[in-house]
Amino acid sequence: MSDATADAGRARLPLPPPSNDNHHPRLASRAAYLAAAIRARRAVHLLYGGSWRVVHPHAVGHTTRGTLALLAWQTAGYGRSGEREGWRLFDITRIDEAEELRATFTPRPRRAEAGEGWTAGIRETVAAV
Repeated sequence: MSDATADAGRARLPLPPPSNDNHHPRLASRAAYLAAAIRARRAVHLLYGGSWRVVHPHAVGHTTRGTLALLAWQTAGYGRSGEREGWRLFDITRIDEAEELRATFTPRPRRAEAGEGWTAGIRETVAAV
């Protein structure tokens, strides 16, 4: 990251090599970084699965399988589906880089069928809008 980027108010998440241990301090650091972006309602630029994406993070939590995940509305970039926009559930261990952007967002409405949670995929919320 250049000094000009840092001066522009963007913060980049330093990502050490991932660990598959969902209680590892590195994952806690990643979750805390993403939770801060959620509270500030800031867009995030992610490198995930070899592709850059821009997302609006809505929730961080543990999935029904115990994986620490980020639920976000993707606004730009491509994933496996080939669709640019839509809800995505990102495995936090697979996020290679994350950069909080200056852009803010308005949270999307919760889906009625998800009940109190954002998605059936997240059983224990760590942070949410």
